[in-house]
Amino acid sequence: MAQDRAPVCVRIWGGLGNQMFQYAAGHALAKRLGVELLVDPLELDLAHAAFGLNVFGLAPRIWQPDTTSLKARVLGALGRSSGKKRQKLWAGPRYVQKDFCHGDGFSGLGPGTYLSGYFQSEQFFADCRDDIRALFSLDHVAATLDPARLALADLPTSVCLHVRRGDYAANAKTTATHGLLGTEHYSRAAGLMARLVPEATWLVFSDDISAADDLTRDLPRRILIEGQSREQDLHLMSRCAHHVIANSSFSWWGAWLSRNPDRHVIAPRKWFARDELRRVYVDELFPAGWILL
Repeated sequence: MAQDRAPVCVRIWGGLGNQMFQYAAGHALAKRLGVELLVDPLELDLAHAAFGLNVFGLAPRIWQPDTTSLKARVLGALGRSSGKKRQKLWAGPRYVQKDFCHGDGFSGLGPGTYLSGYFQSEQFFADCRDDIRALFSLDHVAATLDPARLALADLPTSVCLHVRRGDYAANAKTTATHGLLGTEHYSRAAGLMARLVPEATWLVFSDDISAADDLTRDLPRRILIEGQSREQDLHLMSRCAHHVIANSSFSWWGAWLSRNPDRHVIAPRKWFARDELRRVYVDELFPAGWILL
């Protein structure tokens, strides 16, 4: 294959929200270059990190490296889990993102490039927003949802509030990196949203509904959303008119995919724990118009 037609490949890893950012960046680059997009899913020993793009009906071609070559044997890169070694088997140039949500040189990448990073900013796919919305459509999930919940989400005063716990709370190292948003943050965010959206109906989503119940029990017209799959949650979140998001890529996408052009989105300025924020650049994570608290 001629180099100017060589596909690009993006490493896919992390939770569903992370995978969406990575795929969106890869899709946008491949579209600009007029080449095919391959994906390299990295297997992780975390339930929430299973390859999830199939929930959107996406079936990208998986990159299969040549594991019989001398280079592969030297690297010991026969296992899919050894992502850093595997990407060295890519025949073309490799782009490894240096900053969490910033990508110097990304726009100048050419065909045949392997992408590795978080790519957590719409800057990477801003020129094909409509494409990304179509690719990540979950309209087919609506038929599986409780019609009463859909009706609530479709109210012009509906507010999606997301509480992220899971490994953020269960793993000390993860807690030290991401931190946990507590009562003070959600009280401030809910108070501001209540002024922006009087008579708000609150739809509360979480991977720890007990913790979310404790954090939001004083909200009027509050509905705890339980017993749904992650794609059902994401679709219902995106149907809401307004959003109070957690420091979570999953709820970032729930807000970004909302169809309400006049939506209010309140996001946490402290996307990471204090020490992590001192070294990680996050300014480009938040789209214009989102309110930071």
